[in-house]
Amino acid sequence: MLTFFRSALRSWAVLGLLGLVMAAFIVTGVGTPSSMSALGGVSGSDAVQVGNRGIAISDLNDRLKIELSQRRQQQPDITMQQMLQEGTLDKLLSELTDLTSIRAFGEKFGMVVSNRLADGEIASIPAFQGATGKFDEARYRQLLSQRGLAEEQFRSDIEQGIAVRHMLVPVAASSGAPRDLAAPYASLLVERRAGSFVELPNAAFTNGPAPTEAELIAFYAANRTRYIEPERRVIRYALVDRSMIAKQSAPTDAEVAARFKQDAAKYATRQLLDVTQVIVQSEAAAKALAAKARSGMPLNDAAKAAGGDAVPLTELEKSAYIGQSSEAIANAVFAAPKGGIVGPLKSALGWYVVKVDNAKTVGGKTLAEAKPEIVAALTIQKTADGFANLLADIEDAVSDGQTFDDVTKGRGLTVVTTPPLTASGLSPDQAGFVAPENFLPVLKDAFQAEPDDDPALVPLAEDKDVFYDIDRVLAEAPRPLAKIKAQVTADFIADRASKAARRMAEAILIKANKGTPLAAAAAGQGSVRPLSSRRMDIVKGNSQPSVELVQLFELNTSRARIAPMTNKQGWVVVQLDRIEPGNLAAEPSLLAATQSQLSDAIGREYTAQFTTAAKKMLKVERNESAIDGLRKSLTGAAAR
Repeated sequence: MLTFFRSALRSWAVLGLLGLVMAAFIVTGVGTPSSMSALGGVSGSDAVQVGNRGIAISDLNDRLKIELSQRRQQQPDITMQQMLQEGTLDKLLSELTDLTSIRAFGEKFGMVVSNRLADGEIASIPAFQGATGKFDEARYRQLLSQRGLAEEQFRSDIEQGIAVRHMLVPVAASSGAPRDLAAPYASLLVERRAGSFVELPNAAFTNGPAPTEAELIAFYAANRTRYIEPERRVIRYALVDRSMIAKQSAPTDAEVAARFKQDAAKYATRQLLDVTQVIVQSEAAAKALAAKARSGMPLNDAAKAAGGDAVPLTELEKSAYIGQSSEAIANAVFAAPKGGIVGPLKSALGWYVVKVDNAKTVGGKTLAEAKPEIVAALTIQKTADGFANLLADIEDAVSDGQTFDDVTKGRGLTVVTTPPLTASGLSPDQAGFVAPENFLPVLKDAFQAEPDDDPALVPLAEDKDVFYDIDRVLAEAPRPLAKIKAQVTADFIADRASKAARRMAEAILIKANKGTPLAAAAAGQGSVRPLSSRRMDIVKGNSQPSVELVQLFELNTSRARIAPMTNKQGWVVVQLDRIEPGNLAAEPSLLAATQSQLSDAIGREYTAQFTTAAKKMLKVERNESAIDGLRKSLTGAAAR
């Protein structure tokens, strides 16, 4: 029995439905106590009532907002209205109704999910497992908190998901297709079809008189949708560049002097010493050591005689040496001449005897020497501050009601006006127009804004912003015939050629379907070529099959058919001459694969029929007024 269920779970059809079950129940809370409505019909807060369970309008609203957020990760410009026009609300409600019906059906017949089964399901979710691979309760609670889910609600959703899964798996798993059923379908894949085809390209039928003015006007009127231009917007903008501030950001002498004083330590001279020091524990030993060093004995030798170690320290700064010894010792050492012996001096570590091996003075700059460095640093800082202040000043001015013209004139900004642009930055009126580099963020912002929105700043780079305003909006409309006469003329000729090619194809088709071989039916109208393939060869191919091959496998023997060429630049006539049965035994894996595919298809049908029967038994009631109210509120129609 366990093997039976595991096999059923491998079916992609069942897994897909179960994934939907878990996603819908966990995210929306359908079927939880919070979304349950009272018995006796649809309540005002429910979109649908199934038996004693309801799908709350609030839950449906939340789910749609989550769906919009997810869609915007792939389509940043999509709106709730567009999503609703695509039928997302109806599709979601239909799916949730199916799931709720399955759950309610199980409850009607006493299906109960034990606490132990729910515990095991939660513990098996990888997101709740810690570094050891075992369930981590702290992580579990943290993730629920991050998603705003109460533990009780989440657990209820898990239990419902388990119940639905345990009803659907047996239904889908009982759908295995027997070999005798799969064999005829598998045989279709190995049969070979042979025929012929002829192409009638439009280019071969372009001869004819030039179209008259009346013909062009009629063609344009009949095909206006071909020539519709998308909405275009004229944008006025001014570049706000940090370099504009740099000219005004040169520091004064007073500012340079103040910075020099502030960083006095940075520009002061520094004394560096190379020393050798010995630390011993008694004053007497230290005095003897110092006396020997002053008498000319090398400090290393004197240290060994005293049972100590001579430690060399190089490139030593006074501040660092204070931390290693004490302020009094450092003062004495740094006051001593080169070659001088200092000590003994007491510290917390013992008695110090120090020899100054070398001394040098480094660094040190006068104000004049440091000025170029200070000027460069102050210019960068003042430019950054000035740029930030300018952006803030522009935003404040807009908030105070100043117009685009007020702001740009008051700050000396150069205004540029674009031609009418599409959202992608193209200008149908100026074929050679190229939008400025990195201008797409401005276009994206401008096409998301309402025409009467305030002017806005859009950052292009760390040191560059664009201040823009929507000058005017040109609604989607067909381009005037006078402006595109050459294009309409070319389209008219191409359309006339296509119709002529189609008429010739139909004439050939009539002959071919009366029994005339295609080569004879198409005599003088192109080269007739042979066509032969097995269905499985088409299926195995990585590319889209050609039009003529697709038609070959949809025809009966000795019949012909017309279809547009792959590139839509003409017509093709295909005739099937014969069907050659294949040897299924030569493809031993094909029958098993066909069985598997048929089993999946039957499983989908079984689960769909099961769900339909459950809904019929439980009586599904839809609250159309509540659903319509939600639809209006999501599009803003209710407010209007």
